[in-house]
Amino acid sequence: MSSPGRSEAAEQTLLVGNLESRVREEILYELFLQAGPLTKVTICEDKEGKPKSFGYVCFKHKVSVPYAKALLDGIRLYGRPITVQYWRESNCTIQDCTEFS
Repeated sequence: MSSPGRSEAAEQTLLVGNLESRVREEILYELFLQAGPLTKVTICEDKEGKPKSFGYVCFKHKVSVPYAKALLDGIRLYGRPITVQYWRESNCTIQDCTEFS
């Protein structure tokens, strides 16, 4: 199976923001798995390797994306409501969403 192209990857990806510093990729994986199968979860890091307050969740099927946004936008992790937005290629670049395939 070939990997998705850039526009297809964008349709399968959500930007998750306002993350508390204790949130790890494993937590996001378990949370977003409720909406559908995932291919990759990434929390972005700064130049020193410290986690930033946002990351990306990539789904196997694009139909899971609007469901996940509706289901999880505003849910609280460690007392802080997360923001879930559709990813746009103009936000920044992400790696190909095929890690778990």
